[in-house]
Amino acid sequence: QKDEKFSGRAGLVYLFDNGLAPYVSYSESFLPVMGTTADGTQLDPETGKQYELGLKYEPPGSNSLYTLAVFELTKQNVTETINGFSRQEGEVRSRGVELEARTELAPGFNLIGSYTWNDVEVTQSERGTQGNTPFRTPEHMASLWADYQLQGGSLNGLRLGAGTRYVGSTFGDAQNSFKVDSYVLVDAMVSYELGKLDASLKGVELALNASNLFDKEYVAGCFSDMGCQYGQQRTVYGTVTYNW
Repeated sequence: QKDEKFSGRAGLVYLFDNGLAPYVSYSESFLPVMGTTADGTQLDPETGKQYELGLKYEPPGSNSLYTLAVFELTKQNVTETINGFSRQEGEVRSRGVELEARTELAPGFNLIGSYTWNDVEVTQSERGTQGNTPFRTPEHMASLWADYQLQGGSLNGLRLGAGTRYVGSTFGDAQNSFKVDSYVLVDAMVSYELGKLDASLKGVELALNASNLFDKEYVAGCFSDMGCQYGQQRTVYGTVTYNW
């Protein structure tokens, strides 16, 4: 098997003196797919085209960034593997809106929020699913995160953070015969810059992160009425980072 294709991308942005920056972009994708379908047919490469129009705003003199984007993404030969067998949809179109805000409310206190509306539809299909939404594809997603780094005292350099993630309901199969409930998860973190303790350790940071902090049991998604998957349980991991 040998697949090849030229893909390109281009973008244009203009920054005004008042902090507004409108932009437009276009990109193509190409992904060779190994394997065959259940009847032995060779899988075709996945290809895609995306158009995006947006506006970024960074208020002068502030440590904030606000972004609004609208997009449309069309993919051909979308591949999915179920029970060891692969199959491909003719074409899937995704269009929607993304909103994001990053701001420093006070020295050391940061807030990040985002929301995505994503309308996904099978636009071409040989399996009778045209007009349906692919399974495990939420229409709405949102998140909110806040963290604070102590600015002085004996705990100077300590950062605490917490946030929540919302994932909307999804269809549980290609026929859209049933839905899987939405869910909300909570994450948290604590980190410390060792350079605040000893100047020779400047740039070294220790961090402890927890995903799904309260160990909520939830169904992440389904691909049929006989095949669903639980979401990840509480996961805690530590990292050591050095920046220079």
